[in-house]
Amino acid sequence: MISSISLVILMLMFIFVWQPIWTSGFKDFHTISDAIIKLNETAKPTSELAPVMLSEITKMRQSIGNMEANMGVIEKNMGNINTSVSYMGQSISGEMHQMNYEVDSMNDKFTPMGMMPFNW
Repeated sequence: MISSISLVILMLMFIFVWQPIWTSGFKDFHTISDAIIKLNETAKPTSELAPVMLSEITKMRQSIGNMEANMGVIEKNMGNINTSVSYMGQSISGEMHQMNYEVDSMNDKFTPMGMMPFNW
């Protein structure tokens, strides 16, 4: 008798307590599986684009590396240009001194302006 009552109680618990929990769990399972499917469909284009993005990022890093190398060459060339301009400044300074000396020494040998053949 006790076992029959226990069996009836277990069956009633199964029908009225566990059955709704079990069914709602399956409803949640379908909701969760639908959400996973939608997430997969949403993430699929992104996952297909990821390798392309990585290759573009790699190319960009290489370009930046090339630009940095070129900047190093430009800085070196600017140093050479600065040296050349400095040397030109020293050369012109010395040559101007020499030209001034020669013009001053020839100043006495020029024809006076009043004696030029065409006096405009």
